[in-house]
Amino acid sequence: MSQTAERTHGHAEGPRTLGTVPRPRSSEAVPALAAARRGVRWLQESGIQSATGGYHSWFDRTRGDYPFEYSEVTGYQVTLAAWLAAREDLAPAGDPLLREEVLAAADRAVRWLTTAVQPVPGAFRCLEASRTAGAVGRFAGKAERLYTFDAGIILQGLVAHHVATGSTTALRTALDTGEWLLRHVDATGVVAPWPATAEAGRWQDAPADWSTRPGVHHAKVGIGLAALGEVSGDERFTRAAVAVCENALELQLPSGRFVTNPTTAGTNIHPHSYAAEALWAVGTATGRDDLVAASERAALWALAATDRDGLPPRRYARAGDGTVSVVRHPRVDGVAQVLRLAALHSAHGTRAAQRLVTTLLDRQVQAPDEPRADGGFAFGAGTDGTPLPHANVWVTAFAVQALVLAAGERRGTAVLDWRHLV
Repeated sequence: MSQTAERTHGHAEGPRTLGTVPRPRSSEAVPALAAARRGVRWLQESGIQSATGGYHSWFDRTRGDYPFEYSEVTGYQVTLAAWLAAREDLAPAGDPLLREEVLAAADRAVRWLTTAVQPVPGAFRCLEASRTAGAVGRFAGKAERLYTFDAGIILQGLVAHHVATGSTTALRTALDTGEWLLRHVDATGVVAPWPATAEAGRWQDAPADWSTRPGVHHAKVGIGLAALGEVSGDERFTRAAVAVCENALELQLPSGRFVTNPTTAGTNIHPHSYAAEALWAVGTATGRDDLVAASERAALWALAATDRDGLPPRRYARAGDGTVSVVRHPRVDGVAQVLRLAALHSAHGTRAAQRLVTTLLDRQVQAPDEPRADGGFAFGAGTDGTPLPHANVWVTAFAVQALVLAAGERRGTAVLDWRHLV
């Protein structure tokens, strides 16, 4: 952990700017796009998607196994498939069938979500444990929880899959999921992490952590709600999407930083980025320029706080005397998220963003003799710095999209269709 003093007026964080933003050099696009294509190949061909259709969380290179199939990340993959199918330009060389392949994989994933892990209409169990004894480890306690965050991620994928393929199963399940989410979002936009059940217990009794408390990360469910509102014409979903984003704004400081732990006033870059992503997408969807502007402030704060090694602050805390403590053990999903935010706000040509590109490229697994890992992106390290070199599904999905956007690739005039933000 490093500590630095940061002088500001009255010890309050001031707004940050990055000055003139250059355009990325075209030569820098080549390695980024090549890495993205390798990541797509790993997601499609490595076996990370189980035979039943769900996506494993990661491949544990130490144990040589897959811990569990994960509902949330399966939802990310369904959305990513819709984005890949719409682009049709990220297929590995000589493979013209990417659209059909990714949509077929997404269809298997949707079938898994709607059968294996859906105990009640609209809700999804967190994970399906591996048959390998002990592989699920410390995550076993999450298995039966019906996370609202996970449902929001899955909802976005279901709507995207319906739009891409016309799947009635995806639409029907999306409508069920939207209704289930509305029951857990209050009038002010606060989202309950999960409903109490005998198996999962009450979220109020869980150890304190950003993922087990209502917080800014729940704004991310707004993307799926906005997409469902658009497809269904039901404005209840759109209003809820805006409400969860407006709730997140209450925990954004003038500097752009989101407070992800109200008890300590600290910030974890992962949920900070979730909130910024949601504000960009929902703001774009609804014409709310204030939400997009708040997302930009969040992106600029993260970029300005990125160090020379291309690591944003994994955890950031500020004491009353202005002293700042920062943990920078690499969490690669956060690196990819900050890079993607930079691209969404046209700051992907900055030095900070290019350092993030380099960091991502360095974290792609290079293991030709280990096909279950080769081409995936590693998680990085635990909070205590313990290396976690496992080839990780959601890290790879985030990295693929971030690298493509950072390479300056565009379709038409839009940076990205907000419906496809993974």
